[in-house]
Amino acid sequence: MGLFSKDLQKTEAIREYKEARRELERVSRGITEETDEYLAANRRVIDAEKHVPWWRR
Repeated sequence: MGLFSKDLQKTEAIREYKEARRELERVSRGITEETDEYLAANRRVIDAEKHVPWWRR
């Protein structure tokens, strides 16, 4: 059971990271300054990537 729960956690972390990256891309499209929305999306990516191995990013 423990082995599968770790795989599930990794899968969830990777999914969250990819979703955060897509959101950052959407928010940053067409802007010329750092907005609050951009900074929040960027922070979400940073927080999400802490749970994903470097080789999966």
